[in-house]
Amino acid sequence: MRVVYAIRHVGMTGGVKVFFQHVDLLRNLGHEVHLIARYIDETWGFKVTPEIVPSFDDMHIPPDTDAIVVTTPKDVEVLWKAAIKRKIPLFHFMQGFEPDYVLERINGKVIPDRFRGKGILAKLKYMKKILGWKRKLKRFDALYRIPTIKMAISPHLVQGVVNRYGMDCYLLPNGIDLKVFYPKGKEPDYSGTLRILSVGNANIEYKAIPDIWKAVKILKERGEKVYLTRVSPADIPEIEKNAGVVDRFLVKISEQEMADLYRESHILISASTEIEGFGLPPVEAMSTGTPVILTRVSPFLAFDTTHDYACFVNVHKPEEIAEGALAIAKDKALRDRLIKRGSEVSSKYSLEMVGKRLEEILQKHVF
Repeated sequence: MRVVYAIRHVGMTGGVKVFFQHVDLLRNLGHEVHLIARYIDETWGFKVTPEIVPSFDDMHIPPDTDAIVVTTPKDVEVLWKAAIKRKIPLFHFMQGFEPDYVLERINGKVIPDRFRGKGILAKLKYMKKILGWKRKLKRFDALYRIPTIKMAISPHLVQGVVNRYGMDCYLLPNGIDLKVFYPKGKEPDYSGTLRILSVGNANIEYKAIPDIWKAVKILKERGEKVYLTRVSPADIPEIEKNAGVVDRFLVKISEQEMADLYRESHILISASTEIEGFGLPPVEAMSTGTPVILTRVSPFLAFDTTHDYACFVNVHKPEEIAEGALAIAKDKALRDRLIKRGSEVSSKYSLEMVGKRLEEILQKHVF
């Protein structure tokens, strides 16, 4: 197959990492894959290098292309015209579901901090913003109704497409390199300072990083010895630096450095809300033999049908996170179970599995 992968912005995000992994996987399977981008904001040692093009017009799509793959609704809008002109399929690889993100704001389930004022002016600004979100939702609906071939990284995203648009959507989970995220040699000592790890951009609301700060603060105020490491693909915001809870910040580290960090940590905490797409860090951590505390949300529950591979807590409940951390630290039987089941679950998400599944989906539609 001759496939074009197109992504507008290249930066330090998990979504970009996964998109680029697909390119590498398909090339290793013998397919000709062109990767094009409009802008490179940042790089982090990718195995593949995109070709920068001035636009996503048809003239910049290589001849004899069999299919195009994009990962954002905006790129669907632009490249749908090229796909129609060439009579080739356009694949929309969904790493999130933007309509749900907007609906949470329209319905008041999520209210950004800047709109939480009690005065009349704050309420008027919020009402105006709701109108903007409604316009955005209408635009997303129009783009999702375009008859692209949809692939999503988690079952709840697949179901979102089916429920809202009545359209089919393939499940294509994320994967990890098991040669990088291998188990630690021996279990670290849990009797001393508890090394807790958190991964994600604190500026992204649905990651709920402040809940982790609060949980660690609870532990420290109780006199527990805790050392919190925060890893982010983006610069650390001032509010996080000033929170006084994080002991170490690491920014834009490599995949190998990330794997080593999992292996030296006692616990990984991921406190995302339902808007999370997949959640690679928990799978990576479980693969290295590090127990995880996860919120009880669809993407994390979808890792396996039996939910005994993590210490699950409710969303926005820092006190439950704190109790979970103490339970893991003090209960070896619990740790042993989490490590064993985490290894079993994470082994299902190898990059080789992803490559085969991706190839199968593409070949069903390339003639």
